Amino acid sequence: MTQFAPPMGGFSTRPPESLLAERASDFLRGGPASAAALIASVCQLPGVPAPVAEHMAATLFAGRREFTRGLDGLWSLASSAAPVLAPIAPLAARAVREPAPVIGDPLRSLSYTVVDVETTGSSPDRGHRITEIAAVRVENGEIRDTFQTLVNPERSIPPFITALTSISWDMVKDAPKFADVCEELLARMDGTVFVAHNASFDWKFVAAEVARATGKRIDGRRLCTVRLARVILPQLRRKSLDWVANHYGVEIEGRHRAGGDALATAHCLLRMLRTAEQDHACATWEHLERLAGARTARRRTRRPPAMPMPVNRDTTA
Repeated sequence: MTQFAPPMGGFSTRPPESLLAERASDFLRGGPASAAALIASVCQLPGVPAPVAEHMAATLFAGRREFTRGLDGLWSLASSAAPVLAPIAPLAARAVREPAPVIGDPLRSLSYTVVDVETTGSSPDRGHRITEIAAVRVENGEIRDTFQTLVNPERSIPPFITALTSISWDMVKDAPKFADVCEELLARMDGTVFVAHNASFDWKFVAAEVARATGKRIDGRRLCTVRLARVILPQLRRKSLDWVANHYGVEIEGRHRAGGDALATAHCLLRMLRTAEQDHACATWEHLERLAGARTARRRTRRPPAMPMPVNRDTTA
């Protein structure tokens, strides 16, 4: 059986940005440097003994994957250059295409964590918090395990949110706070691809809660199944979870609850990954990323005229 090395770029946390880290990044863009030269430039401390400089550099870069120290002792920026990829063959040419070389991280080597959150509102920037979170682990084409918990948001839940999710304050008042489940959640997600249906929504809430609980930033690969569905399932009029799940015959047990939505998304993800590999020649993460980011044709809606129009239909129905 072929063994794959763990892919780089998986989900992780890192310390918040700092001025010294920014200076180090700017300095190392010019090429590798010794710890003494680096500390002299970044900290403006020329003449620091090499052992002391090494200790300072190690402390400065602790937990930061963007910096690396080579076997020669020189510090440099971790390589971020993308490999040259073979073009993805169009569907019409599938029958005659030659197999594309597998350059990059093979899809089958990746692990995914499908995340869904229920919240008190639409944006953490407005003070909204997570009320429930689920994380479903997907590996080797199978669903491995599921983590799910209610979360005390430490604030009230609006009535319309309770009507949508059925999550009330009585249900969460004795639930753990996010800080209490943060460590276990991050351990489950470490090194995996972050997946969600409308990933930017779930990502920003998880990012805000992790920052509040630990002071760290989350980083890594993420995949939005809404964007993937636009390419994989162009025939669907809508790409909501209800429509995608119905297309694949996936039953959602508990709609608008984190566990049910995350599990349904995981099942849909497996089907879409299979289609991406078989019908779109996706063999690596780099191919999939390009496919999910491909622009799709959308029908443009005409803006309503600026001038007043007569009322000719019932708009209150």
